[in-house]
Amino acid sequence: MTIYPFFACTAAVALIFLWIFSFKNASPEKRKAYLLPGLIQAFAACVALIRGNVLPGFIPQEIVTIFCYFFALYLTFTTAISMGKIGKKKFLVAVWALTAIAFWILAIFG
Repeated sequence: MTIYPFFACTAAVALIFLWIFSFKNASPEKRKAYLLPGLIQAFAACVALIRGNVLPGFIPQEIVTIFCYFFALYLTFTTAISMGKIGKKKFLVAVWALTAIAFWILAIFG
């Protein structure tokens, strides 16, 4: 048994948490803008779970690997932007960083 399912579940739960947190704290007129990012984060969570062998693979592994690298890079930049912008909400920066690290581990070693 490997530790990759742990990283996959960590990434998936963190992504869903971040979306719910953002959606809950947005004003009612801005909530519509969180629909597309929520769908993308749900897809990223599925990709992480497929890469960690938690979900059955319905996408070829080569494509899953490409998606993992893409989301790892995207989440790394999001973490960097969050460090400069969020300020006092260091918890969110830590969650973004944890998710980026989990995706990098899944992309490289998974």
